[in-house]
Amino acid sequence: MHTRSRRITRLNQGLRRFSDDEIIIEAPMEIVVNGVPWAALMRTPGDDEALALGYCHTEGLLQQGEPYSMNRCTAADGTMRMLLEIQGGPRRVQEMMRGRGVRMGFSCCGNRNAVSAQELVRTLPPVPSSGPADNKEAFRVAPETLNALLREAEGYQALFSRTGGTHFCALYDGQLTMLAFAEDTGRHNALDKAAGQALMQGTAADVHLVLLSSRLSFEMVQKSLALKARVVAGLSAVTSMGTELAEASGITLVGFLRSGRMNIYTHAQRMVAACDGTTPCSGPAESCPLRRPS
Repeated sequence: MHTRSRRITRLNQGLRRFSDDEIIIEAPMEIVVNGVPWAALMRTPGDDEALALGYCHTEGLLQQGEPYSMNRCTAADGTMRMLLEIQGGPRRVQEMMRGRGVRMGFSCCGNRNAVSAQELVRTLPPVPSSGPADNKEAFRVAPETLNALLREAEGYQALFSRTGGTHFCALYDGQLTMLAFAEDTGRHNALDKAAGQALMQGTAADVHLVLLSSRLSFEMVQKSLALKARVVAGLSAVTSMGTELAEASGITLVGFLRSGRMNIYTHAQRMVAACDGTTPCSGPAESCPLRRPS
């Protein structure tokens, strides 16, 4: 269950009326890895296994392709608890935590509870170079295609259309086929849920594009870098640290993505010239949203 109904008072132009409103549910979830409390998050219930996996991956604890097992239980106070087992035992988790205790995450802000500025930054390899046009690693996106993908992703926002209270994250591969989509009250959670879906499907290594409804902060870029995304695009603003990380990591960062306009902050070479529906994009013709039948 993702929403609940509440009787409210609506005021409009001085007129008062009573009606029911659908409200997005926000509830706590704990992640315990190898018996060690790793994180406590506020999230929209649903896709809990994906959220736990994606969070552990984008925060650097879980690697793509490594074996794991997952169980769930409910604590005495009703809190959902995800129990993840990976190789390395408790010591592996404790070394990652560096004595910081349980990490607390809230739906409106970062999930990491570092105690020093240095702990906010993890060293991750840069994404593959965009390369020359004939390089098999090359990845290009036409601005019109990116806007079409935004319209496609917005069409999946079932919870937002009912409540107006969620962020979304959509992941796409090199042919611009959607790999995963998630909604949550928290922008970080939406990205982690989508990442977890890709991990569960075995498609995380195929991620090329991260499309977000939120602002593009340092944490969001860093999580996208953990997925090796070449392009990160969002509807809202960028931040200075997010831009600097994207520049240093080879990520094309696109903010203020709206119909017909966008700001390209870093590595603009991946955004190809305007596409009229006949110019080749980064994938085969049938994968271009501009050419898909309506």
